[in-house]
Amino acid sequence: MPVTVVTGAGSGIGRATARRFARRGATVIVADIEERTGKETVELIVAAGGAAEFRRLDVAGADDWERFAEWVCATHGVPDVVVNNAGILIGGGFLEQTTADWRRMIAINMMGPLLGSRVFVQRMTEAGVRGHIVNICSVGAFLPAELAPSYVTAKAGAWFGTQALRAEFGGRGIGVSAICPGLIRTNLAANGTRGGADERASAAWAARLGGLHRYVGRSPDTVAAAVERAVRWNLSTVPVGAEAWAGWYLYRLSPSLMRGLTGLFSMSFVDAATERVGTVLGGAR
Repeated sequence: MPVTVVTGAGSGIGRATARRFARRGATVIVADIEERTGKETVELIVAAGGAAEFRRLDVAGADDWERFAEWVCATHGVPDVVVNNAGILIGGGFLEQTTADWRRMIAINMMGPLLGSRVFVQRMTEAGVRGHIVNICSVGAFLPAELAPSYVTAKAGAWFGTQALRAEFGGRGIGVSAICPGLIRTNLAANGTRGGADERASAAWAARLGGLHRYVGRSPDTVAAAVERAVRWNLSTVPVGAEAWAGWYLYRLSPSLMRGLTGLFSMSFVDAATERVGTVLGGAR
């Protein structure tokens, strides 16, 4: 039975991906920093007749990754597919985000998938396993915007690191893919933070943005389907959604034009828009 590892599998894209691979007959290792939601994903998979096991993982910790990889390989063997999905959102302008914000973002959204790729590619090559690494990046990798500069920087780094990994190991029988979703209905915004704001204001901002996020975007299942397609055909970069494809092609065509377009949406504009929409949605309940 094939083995699939999915990080951030307690909700959203990670949960949808874990359930999809379980339906295809894989034993899924559900990894998440939140034990409750991770175990809920396992319960959903088992209830549907699949096989899954939860293991807590902090993707920001190199030592945690080593322990996790050792456990996976000792318990289930070297995995066939590893999906590095875990991530966070920190909004706010370049100067609003603190040094701690930047370090946390880079540690989770960029180094997380790269560390995960490293520990498992090492074991795949040593064992002669023709596995596949999938890193969930974002259309943000191609959007140099002021709305969440640490986020887009981290995602761009994760995307480029994925391409470097593919260049080095693609000829050795290991597939490597980057998935770049656009707007997807997940809890990313609701669980996010706002740089430059105190804890209370940040929570209110995340609640408003999360409320809007529930009504905008596609199902996480569309990303899970893209992951499966990328593994089947060993695709390099897979945008998900019309806006993601537009961002991918426009950035390749003219980076300066892309900067100009994204510059139209300032942080103050987004703050005002989410507050206005949040008020409308709140009044409609």
